[in-house]
Amino acid sequence: MILVLLLKPTAEGRQFINEKSHHPKTTFKSILFGEAIKLRRLKERKEDYLSSLNRLKDKAIRSNFPLDMTNDMIATASNWEERLRPPKCNKQNGPQVWAASFPHLPTLTVREEA
Repeated sequence: MILVLLLKPTAEGRQFINEKSHHPKTTFKSILFGEAIKLRRLKERKEDYLSSLNRLKDKAIRSNFPLDMTNDMIATASNWEERLRPPKCNKQNGPQVWAASFPHLPTLTVREEA
């Protein structure tokens, strides 16, 4: 069986959002993290996963992502072994604070309480 991958002419040289856009740096890191998780789930063999990570790195560089952040994320993702779920985060979440200028919104109405 021969597998042929077709690439649309409009997709040549494709890239993510440009680093010069007005997004916070965490957006670019999140893009790389999410793509790496998706690749880890899709690739069964470690060699396929690592070659896909190299293509992801090239695409991030074409998109002018910060090079040090890109290298760090690719190095971190290359050590992931688990295929079916992302690595666990050790971040402790505190209580969620909801600030609003509508004091009646956080309370339930009589109908909602029933």
